[in-house]
Amino acid sequence: MLRRFIVLISLAAGTAIAATAGVATPALAKGATQASIVGPGLARPVTISAQGEALPGQGDTLSSLAEQTGLFTALFGAGNSTLDEPSPLRTPPAAASLGPKYTLTYTVPGVPDPGQRNGQIRQYLFPRAAGGPVIYTLPGQHGFGQPLQATGWFRGTPQLTATLTRLGVPAGAPVASAPRPAASVPAARAPAARAPAATPKPDDATAPAWLIVTIVSAVAIAIAGAVLWLRRRSRPAIDEPVPDRPATEKIHGAT
Repeated sequence: MLRRFIVLISLAAGTAIAATAGVATPALAKGATQASIVGPGLARPVTISAQGEALPGQGDTLSSLAEQTGLFTALFGAGNSTLDEPSPLRTPPAAASLGPKYTLTYTVPGVPDPGQRNGQIRQYLFPRAAGGPVIYTLPGQHGFGQPLQATGWFRGTPQLTATLTRLGVPAGAPVASAPRPAASVPAARAPAARAPAATPKPDDATAPAWLIVTIVSAVAIAIAGAVLWLRRRSRPAIDEPVPDRPATEKIHGAT
């Protein structure tokens, strides 16, 4: 009986731990692991990789590029990046003011496409746009099981221009400003307002580490307590004194 009970408790604990780990798996992949840039003037794609994952504030090239093109804002909403993140444009820019277009593709674990191991998030870069670099994040893409939090047109910071130049994207004079916006492309969809977070995570899609530790600890304590209680209950009462027989019973037995 005791052995069967321990086996059942262990199976329940294993199931709980497996379920918790399954919920927490997306939390292990918060950022891009690689990016590639293709476009005019590039003999081959520019590839940027990270030691692990790109995250806000890390300072490596891939993390800086992801911040400056708004990848973290697109994936997790506002409040997950730094001052280098781009700002949404109220109206789409005129096509004549954009200049050369480059395609930036991020590889993001935890955002898989059908038939692929890792997902991809695609953006268009216009480093020589009038007024500063422009980023276009394509709508219809998904991150961690939900639509991207911010898509459309964004104005990049001067740091983006410097980063692209260091990566080998051809630098050139910005194109002339064009006052009339193009009507054939949608405006940027502003990122959803979120509370600031130290590191990005999908909404309601991950379990924090403290929750996993709490569940595992509670299961372990429950198992230990149940085993100790059953052992005490099944121990024979050998220390209890045997009561003396009444005196009247002794007399009757003697006669």
